[in-house]
Amino acid sequence: MVAAAKEARVPVAVHFDHGMTLEKIKETLEIGFSSVMYDGSHHPLDENIEKTKEVVELAKQYGATVEAEIGRVGGSEDGTEDIEVLLTSTEEAKRFAEETNVDALAIAIGNAHGMYNGDPNLRLDRLEEINEKVSIPLVLHGGSGISAEDFQKCIQHGIRKINVATATFNNVISTVNKASSNGPYSDYFTLHQDVITAAYENVKHHMQIFGSCNKAELEAVR
Repeated sequence: MVAAAKEARVPVAVHFDHGMTLEKIKETLEIGFSSVMYDGSHHPLDENIEKTKEVVELAKQYGATVEAEIGRVGGSEDGTEDIEVLLTSTEEAKRFAEETNVDALAIAIGNAHGMYNGDPNLRLDRLEEINEKVSIPLVLHGGSGISAEDFQKCIQHGIRKINVATATFNNVISTVNKASSNGPYSDYFTLHQDVITAAYENVKHHMQIFGSCNKAELEAVR
């Protein structure tokens, strides 16, 4: 990923998501990741602040940016747990951002990892309150299944990074199932290209919703 990012014609961040230990985060920074997330949301606020500050100081040595999380996003990354959402406190978010000097902050406003059971019930009022108190970019995890209208409302109120991994995975599965419905694949290369195209199309779809298209300055491939 790092090698591919260096060859890209648009700015690319190679991001380590939900890092749980300083050791693992340091390993990714040594590899060349340009962005890391420390997830201390399961710790008490004071401990989350102290551990995040350690990660921020470490990342400075590598010129990397740091994302952290406060509150608790529902679900789990791999879908094995049904973690209850803990809404982010506005005042705690303000304190956290000021004391850690983190670059971006993931918050919990009713969003959840994986797919939602029914329609997401986002607390846009809480997002608006946090955005008024916190000056750094806000991050929305658990974007898969959120409507285009709610995405755009979130962006209006300070969300600057949105995770939609599950939607990408599901589009890959749907595309492969549809292509193989009339018979199995006869060669690996066709399957491989269908997987790439399905991931590409989902990312493109969400970029269009987010208003992110055609904003990067193209650079000559080095």
